[in-house]
Amino acid sequence: MSEAFGKNKKQILKDLIRQLHAGANPDEVKEKFRRHFEGIGSPEIAQIEEELIKEGMPVEEIHRLCDIHLAVFRESLEKQEIEVTPGHPIHTFMEEHKIILQFSEKLKAVTQEIKQAKDFNSVVEEMKQLKHITKHLMEAEKHYVREENVLFPYLEKHGITGPPAIMWSEHTELRENKKKLHELVDKYNTISFQDFVRQLEEVVLSITSMLSSHVYKENNILYPTALSTITEDEWKDIREECDDLGYCCFTPEEAKAAPGETRTENRK
Repeated sequence: MSEAFGKNKKQILKDLIRQLHAGANPDEVKEKFRRHFEGIGSPEIAQIEEELIKEGMPVEEIHRLCDIHLAVFRESLEKQEIEVTPGHPIHTFMEEHKIILQFSEKLKAVTQEIKQAKDFNSVVEEMKQLKHITKHLMEAEKHYVREENVLFPYLEKHGITGPPAIMWSEHTELRENKKKLHELVDKYNTISFQDFVRQLEEVVLSITSMLSSHVYKENNILYPTALSTITEDEWKDIREECDDLGYCCFTPEEAKAAPGETRTENRK
């Protein structure tokens, strides 16, 4: 953590997080945050969460409060700008995120269309779309495998264990829900249309809401922290290990081009 941030500032931020943990009004905490901090970055947040975990706050509690933390820190986080060239692992992850979120939006849209129908005979094309979307969401597993088996271990090597643990637990929950979606779509003709729609709405809501939150956390906390922590030589090794594990069928070819320099800066 930089000297400019200072021990007093660190303690204040830790106290604010503890206040959230104790049930304080997020709007009140957000106002206190504004008074004390300006331009705090993701690495500082990640390091403070690491210290809270080391001091005894369970990872599960950090995870449970993560969305509240984001509500408080959102303005500062969004001042960050990540600049990575095609081929850098973070560029690839972020490009895949864009496509995953597009599939998430399509999933919501086709679910609404199916919901408005009366029976399966009325949604033949929609069911084809649903199967296509489900297939690609399952294909995103390769994205998670690269993060869990390559990126996360390098962060942990540098002492960053909290954010990877939280993201991994969300991967697990996403896997469970995507498996439910896949099984539901696969057996759709074995249950009534009404039951299908009810189950579809439930699992789609879980998937799409979590994807939105999960992608935001990785783009604005995990990846900036990784860029400020992992060395250039290590990024070369990460790239090779990611290549060995393979990419999603929808990973853009330009995202897998030769890597270049990376830079994280604040927006003006």
